[in-house]
This record gives sequence, C-alpha cells and structure tokens, in this order.
Amino acid sequence: MPNRLLSLKQVMERIPLSKTEIYRRIRDGRFPRPVRIGSHRIAFAEAEIEEWFADRLNHRDGTPKAGE
Repeated sequence: MPNRLLSLKQVMERIPLSKTEIYRRIRDGRFPRPVRIGSHRIAFAEAEIEEWFADRLNHRDGTPKAGE
C-alpha cells in the first residue's frame, strides 16, 4: 500500500497539537519532518505520523521500542 501524504490540517485533526507546537517539535527533532510538495505546500507521510503516535503510546505504557 503506498504511503499517503497528509496536510498539516489533517495531521492536526489526528494529533491534538497546535500548528506552533508541531513546528516547534519539528525544529527540535521530536516530530516527523514534512516533505515539500510545491513551492508553498508541505505534507507529512502518514506512516511517519502513525509511527510517532504509536511511539507516544508505547512510552506511556512503558513498552520499549523494537531494538531497545
């Protein structure tokens, strides 16, 4: 199945963070980086967003990531 691209709006519908907080976390390396799909347009890889979310749940539940 091909990887879908999500707009920032779609990401914000899934992840309850503000636009400012998402960009802050991207800058700090704590959130998946977007890909540029046009001169004024970015998108996020759905698989990376889902992986980020699953990692948050694993840390909450105390489940180590694979390889840790």
